[in-house]
Amino acid sequence: MEKFFDKWIAVDWGTSSFRAYLIENNDILGDVETNDGMKFVQNHNFEKTLVSLLEPWLDHKHKIEVLASGMVGSKQGWIEAPYQKAPCNLNNIEFISPSIKDNRFSLKIFSGILQSNKPDVMRGEETQIAGFLYDNPNFRGSICLPGTHSKWVQIENGNIVNFKTFMTGELFEIISKNSVLIHSVTSNKIKKIELKRAVDEIFKNPEFFGNALFQLRADDLINSKGSVIYKSKLSGYLLGLELLGSLEFWEKKDIVLIGNADLIEIYEYILHKKVNSIKLFLSKDMVLKGLKNFKNKL
Repeated sequence: MEKFFDKWIAVDWGTSSFRAYLIENNDILGDVETNDGMKFVQNHNFEKTLVSLLEPWLDHKHKIEVLASGMVGSKQGWIEAPYQKAPCNLNNIEFISPSIKDNRFSLKIFSGILQSNKPDVMRGEETQIAGFLYDNPNFRGSICLPGTHSKWVQIENGNIVNFKTFMTGELFEIISKNSVLIHSVTSNKIKKIELKRAVDEIFKNPEFFGNALFQLRADDLINSKGSVIYKSKLSGYLLGLELLGSLEFWEKKDIVLIGNADLIEIYEYILHKKVNSIKLFLSKDMVLKGLKNFKNKL
């Protein structure tokens, strides 16, 4: 049996970003965050990339264990870590270990989750969910992870029961950069009251979504109210569609939001009077806690 150094490394390796932490006795001794995501790794040189990023933490005297989650385990990543099937308990998460040439570390890549009925998948979000459940094992409600592909996840007795994914962030990116609205939504800011009005519009008349989009451009041409208004409305229309589609996950329920600070603040603003309770957590904190949880279960 291999003997490992007391220290270990937690890695969150996504499509567009890389994050790693050097840990000893639950203390973070160091961290690194870069834009070296999966899609930027040249010629599948995953090991070379990982070594270059972790080099200061590696030595030949002590072999160190690296635990990773995210798109590193996808079909387009380093090696595909087979999905576990929902419903499932994250205390029994599986992993795969690719062959490593560098003998200074070993690598375990954790599985994602799939859902056969109403097909859906997640890879990386399960680690964030495990991080929340580590301190809240009795939580019963829904966890929302807003982002490029927003997830709504039903949790009971520590299990992922079912989930739904919405391409809200990706649709915003596509529409704002590849449609006639490219000239109207250039602002980097959001006006919350305008976003909320747009959500309410979609709640009342979702069938007018396509027309509402073109009205943004027309209003800009006629009235020129400013791109922050039109960006806020576009965001609200898309969020409204997501919330209509995820109604069974949040209506009169206890929910948890896990994501970056700006996004979870927006979701909280829209949902706070529509749900029983809301708690907010940062994704980077939950990833680290989730990987610690997985390590304890090995």
